[in-house]
Amino acid sequence: MKRPIPIFTGYVKAGKLKIVGVDKIAMSRYIMSLSDGAYDIIIRKYRNQRTSDQNAYYWSTVVSILSDHFGYEPEDMHTELKRLFNPVKSKIDGAIIGGTTTKMNTVEFFGEDEQSYINRICRWAAIEHQVYIPPPKKVDTK
Repeated sequence: MKRPIPIFTGYVKAGKLKIVGVDKIAMSRYIMSLSDGAYDIIIRKYRNQRTSDQNAYYWSTVVSILSDHFGYEPEDMHTELKRLFNPVKSKIDGAIIGGTTTKMNTVEFFGEDEQSYINRICRWAAIEHQVYIPPPKKVDTK
């Protein structure tokens, strides 16, 4: 089984990379566990993964309303939404399937941008199917 590769978080200030606290200790321990050799070091801008509130809104409101409207089970509706709004080509047979949404960051999943995953779904539901999906602050899920 392939060993997972940890990700450590730091910040850049005045042109210097700072890794602090627990991440600094964990990174040192990880590096000591490696065998001698060449390694890739990747530094990229930190991006928040989608939040649990975004995920809860997606499932309790977006998927729920649309699965009721179309008569799908929620998981089947999610699969269809991924196929429509996050299409990828299958590596097995080249068919168009829905790509994962779990790796989307907060902006890609449901940011202010009209191109975010949830915003495109809500616009499609309203325009193509006359289905209103209330925004997060306009729905009570309790």
